[in-house]
Amino acid sequence: MPDTPAGSRRIFAVIDGNSLMHRAFHAVPPTMNAPDGRPTNAIFGFLNMFLKMIDAFHPDGVAVAFDRGKPRVRMEMLPQYKAQRPPMDPDLRQQFPMIKELLGKLSVPILEAEGWEGDDILGTLARAGEAAGCDMYLITGDRDMYQLSTDHVRIVGTKKGLSDVQIMTPESVEDLYHGITPELVPDFYGLKGDSSDNIPGVPGIGPKKASALINQYGSLDEVIAHADEVKGKMGENLRAHIDDALLSRKVATIQTNAPVELDFEHTAFPAYDAEAVSTALGELGINAMQNRFLSLIGGESGAAAPAVAALELPAAVRAYAESGEGVEEAAALVARAIEEGEWIAAVLDDDREAGALFGLTHTLWVALPDALVSFEEPEGASCSVAAAAGFDFADGLITGVLRRLFEAGKVVSPDVKALIHELVPADSSVPAAMDALDVDAMRIFDTVVAAYLLDSARSSFDDAYIADTYLHAPLPAAAGEEGAAADALPAAARSAALALAALTPLATALDAQGAVAVFTEIEMPLVPVLADMERTGMLVDPVRLHAMSEKLAGEIDELAGRIRALAGDDSFNIGSPMQLSHILFDVMGLPTKGLKKTQRGYYSTNAKVLEDLARDHEIVRLILEWREKSKIKSTYLDTLGPLAEQNGDHRVHTTYNQTITATGRLSSSNPNLQNIPTRSELGHTVKTAFSAGEGRVFLAVDYSQIELRLLAHLSADEHLVRAFNEGEDFHAETAARVFGVPVSEVTRELRSRAKAVNFGIVYGQQAYGLSQSLDIPMAEAREMIEAYFRAYPGVRTYLDRTVAEAKQKGYAETMFGRRRPIPELKMRNPAQRAFGERTAMNHPMQGSAADIIKIAMARVARRLREEGFAARMILQVHDELDFECPVEEVDRLTEMVRREMEGVVELRVPLIAEASTGVTWADAK
Repeated sequence: MPDTPAGSRRIFAVIDGNSLMHRAFHAVPPTMNAPDGRPTNAIFGFLNMFLKMIDAFHPDGVAVAFDRGKPRVRMEMLPQYKAQRPPMDPDLRQQFPMIKELLGKLSVPILEAEGWEGDDILGTLARAGEAAGCDMYLITGDRDMYQLSTDHVRIVGTKKGLSDVQIMTPESVEDLYHGITPELVPDFYGLKGDSSDNIPGVPGIGPKKASALINQYGSLDEVIAHADEVKGKMGENLRAHIDDALLSRKVATIQTNAPVELDFEHTAFPAYDAEAVSTALGELGINAMQNRFLSLIGGESGAAAPAVAALELPAAVRAYAESGEGVEEAAALVARAIEEGEWIAAVLDDDREAGALFGLTHTLWVALPDALVSFEEPEGASCSVAAAAGFDFADGLITGVLRRLFEAGKVVSPDVKALIHELVPADSSVPAAMDALDVDAMRIFDTVVAAYLLDSARSSFDDAYIADTYLHAPLPAAAGEEGAAADALPAAARSAALALAALTPLATALDAQGAVAVFTEIEMPLVPVLADMERTGMLVDPVRLHAMSEKLAGEIDELAGRIRALAGDDSFNIGSPMQLSHILFDVMGLPTKGLKKTQRGYYSTNAKVLEDLARDHEIVRLILEWREKSKIKSTYLDTLGPLAEQNGDHRVHTTYNQTITATGRLSSSNPNLQNIPTRSELGHTVKTAFSAGEGRVFLAVDYSQIELRLLAHLSADEHLVRAFNEGEDFHAETAARVFGVPVSEVTRELRSRAKAVNFGIVYGQQAYGLSQSLDIPMAEAREMIEAYFRAYPGVRTYLDRTVAEAKQKGYAETMFGRRRPIPELKMRNPAQRAFGERTAMNHPMQGSAADIIKIAMARVARRLREEGFAARMILQVHDELDFECPVEEVDRLTEMVRREMEGVVELRVPLIAEASTGVTWADAK
């Protein structure tokens, strides 16, 4: 950005409201809504650009111009002006009155005149402001506005999205258009036209030819005067369209006489009061921007708001364990913040290189309201620092600080679970400095989990995203990053400062979105529970896994030989999609009708393609079997044993992730123990390697048909509710109702089909999906779904209502208020919209099931400890909880877990939890 022009001239910014609202609407995903359901994405994007403009130019006054009615002035010149443009999206149209009302509360003048466009209002104000001694900035996306550029009028254009802007001066306009000065821009448009506005220009003359002609002859008038000299087809077109060129120039000329006025001397910005802006933004659910607006007027919240400044603290108090240097001062600062009840941010760091196992030092960065503190000790070294400020450093400097923080403080972090694991290592052979379940859920705040709850459709919630979204500020470069200052702090220090700064805006946004209860009552209580489960881990037998792997290797080799023999090629790589595609479709000539090619030009060999072909081709069946066995071998049999052996407790410790799935379900990684195939013989075999240990058994407790029961509750369909309450075979009951036969005459096949329909309905499955899963004609599948809805009419009413509400609000939500944004509902692509509708139908059931089992996990974990059970909760897989349980505790544990799981929520139908036991994981299921 150039420096503000020097001198005493006031700076004034005029925004083209229509241009900026359109750009904002298409740049910000359609997932943002006010509490009453009205869309707000364009308003959010508009305000974001508005604030960036304020930060860049510090204007003394701001005004916004809007179009009003049809552009009568230009339509009188050119009746087809803008006639080709599609009607405005209803969701965008709805936001114009909202932004105007908000601007009014911000005391920003709105200028519009019937029949006049915002362009002409900007042009009028540009000339009037310049005459009044102001330096004018015109914020617009229209390039024809470049004609207004002078030494005191600059055009600020949004090039791409909302963040990439360019500022046009007379010199830069001339550079851009190769010699076309601002005064000649209308002449330039007279020749080249403007398809976006339906301005004809001269056929065959584009920007390059237009600028060349004007440069050669000096102006459009001179080009016309010398039209006979222009050779070829271009000359013919020019001579035939002289009237079009003159009319196009006239239409493209910005008017500077619109009937609007503005008092430049007495219009100021900011001129609003704190209460008005807070109320207005709160009503729209755009709370995250309140601090930025309040800081412009020095309001109370604003004084604290530039928490971004905390990201740029020039100095930090550092404590070193090795020498004891600075420990007393640093500990005293943290102790004082704890005593004063302040939230304290903490982030762990070490100096290891990417991919390295070890570093030389281990550092804890702590952000306090008025300081950044680091506690550093050599990796793996014992601590010789004496106690200070009430801290016990016997087990290490960082351990002492974190233990005190969790015992008496309020901790905010982008990864609270990682901090707990510093005290409660995942390897249970390493002593723990505290019990993970002692962590008070009401005194922890995980910023990444909060950001996830606010937009679960995102896949990443890194520091840059949180800084931009909730502090509306760029993330300063950390030490070692490009552009970092000489005294820049490490990334971990920046993360700690950011976490503390983002806490208030995140908490405000959670409140505005109605997500506080989900955050404080479901997600935060789960953090210590997951840390405890990760530490417990699961026993696995490496010897058995190795034997299974060797056996499977022989089977995989034998399959490969059979596949290559059928293909007539004994060397091709079965694992290469390109080579496999060549063999199947080019060499063997398998049918390709309906198949799509990849970007690299070969037919896809994904699972869906192969499953369809497997019905008729033996080689494809063998390839699918080869793939399954290869995946089981590499993913589980070859990795689980070494993972267990690298830990002192010889157990496998998965990591549970709270911020991965859009539904709210937990995911598991390193290793993923939730994705071991449950219904295949191979998956069952893998689970035989997991044991409960001597004198113990596996106890598995899972919810029975929880999503169907939630559908019955949410839809309140009387027949569905009655079927569950009377304890009937629900799938048989559905078969009887759908196929019109008595329950006693329902065959296994009819029950199986009814079961497919039952679960298909929960997932929003349509006729095509059902026909594929049951391998039946589309017409038959469609009739089955229609028969289902006739049998359970309340379900159709509920699902239709749910989709309609999601389209209006932009999201679906669970019984507990967990929202899932569904931008696909507003997309033009029919397939994407259909996905959005299925998601809207399913989320209330699947998301509510996720909430219910999370609540159950926290309650069960608390009772396990309070009641002195020796049993441990070791795994969660979708709707199932698994335990290692001493044989003598099985009955008591089963009763307790079932009671807690079934008592999470009261529904119209009973929640049923079913238990089973076994010596191995496989035996328990």
